[in-house]
Amino acid sequence: MKTRNLNRGSRGRAKALVSTLVLFSLATATELAAPVTATPRHADPYVKGATLLLEKAAPRLLGSEMDNPELAPLCEAWQALPREVVRYPTVRSNHTLHVAIHRTPRSPDQPILVLLHGLLSDHLTWEYVAAELGHDYELWLVDLPGCGDSDAPLPRAIESGGYSPTAMGERVLQALQLCLQTEPLAPSRHLTLVGHSLGGTVSIRMMSAPELRERYWGVVQRVDRMVLFAPSDLAISSVPPKFLKLLGLEGWKVSVAQGLGVWDSRVRDLTLANYHRPECATREQQGRYAHVLKDRGHREAAKAMLLNFVRFDPQAFRPVWPCIDALVADYRNINVPVLIAHGAWDETLSVAMGHKLKNQIPGAWLVEIPRSSHALPTEQPSTCADLIRRFATGSGGLTVPPGSELTVYPDSPAARPGPTEFSRLGIRVDADSFGGDAKGKLP
Repeated sequence: MKTRNLNRGSRGRAKALVSTLVLFSLATATELAAPVTATPRHADPYVKGATLLLEKAAPRLLGSEMDNPELAPLCEAWQALPREVVRYPTVRSNHTLHVAIHRTPRSPDQPILVLLHGLLSDHLTWEYVAAELGHDYELWLVDLPGCGDSDAPLPRAIESGGYSPTAMGERVLQALQLCLQTEPLAPSRHLTLVGHSLGGTVSIRMMSAPELRERYWGVVQRVDRMVLFAPSDLAISSVPPKFLKLLGLEGWKVSVAQGLGVWDSRVRDLTLANYHRPECATREQQGRYAHVLKDRGHREAAKAMLLNFVRFDPQAFRPVWPCIDALVADYRNINVPVLIAHGAWDETLSVAMGHKLKNQIPGAWLVEIPRSSHALPTEQPSTCADLIRRFATGSGGLTVPPGSELTVYPDSPAARPGPTEFSRLGIRVDADSFGGDAKGKLP
């Protein structure tokens, strides 16, 4: 009995030692991840560690959007904008998931903008842009599956690949289909798709995937143009480095970081890293990031979006290039005017990716926004709103005011798809109408 008690005591002490080492390693790793700054050695070498911790400067808080002279009026205008949220049931492989669409008041005489956000975000990505455009357009702000007010089931609870761009695109199309059914003037109303980052990629799949074009042609044919801010190409071979840490984030790590008092500073640093204009990195945005990373459903959905995005063979440990090439080949099916806007200083998805997409999507235009990062809708909201307005009201091109710092790359002569490209869909298309005004119908 005595020997058994000694063994139990030894195991208990071993577990305590392991726990202490884990906490110490996490704390050390956190400090190593932070920027290194030279600190003077304390005058008294015998000062206790607790005293040093108490003397440590508290992390600098991010400013509020209401303290920013550029963002405050837009925030107030957004809050004053009437809107309602409707959650539409969507079904794939017998799995139901509700997709939320935040709608401003119905205005039959105004065009409709459908706005899709990116990773680790929700419809509030567009709050400043919506404030600029809310009086000129009817806005449908979509929460992608796994985000915002949409359902966020764990990846294993829905179909395989349920958070891929194609799967999310299909659910968004179903939600738009249901939304259009409530419109008394739906047959005469057109949609402009606006996407940021992952939302731009989802928009590309909605308009290029042959199976989605055939299944939801009633919605696809109402889209008359697309505006994509820093969209990701589908031909990527790995997860962008900025998101690699997300794949390893678990709930217990969040709890440990909170217990060590480093959680807020880490999320603050994440927020700042997305902006070249630090005044646009607000504490409200930091709070949204923190919510997504702490909430299990949203966090696991975001991780699945990254894993489902890259077509990767886990056994061969390399990309499945034939599948990726097939996705890229579908770009030619897009037959509406497309504007791609990219920040010249984008560190998440290089502006070179924007040039590649511009050359592969028929008739696409590209505009580079100087001194701007990946978070264009919240860092350059007025510029984004102006680009949407100019492109949505034009004839498929883009004109900018004289003296503008924007760099515009017009569409290049690309091989536009002909009727044979759509023959496998059973869609009859007039070959002469491919200029942004293509008509088609199912037999």
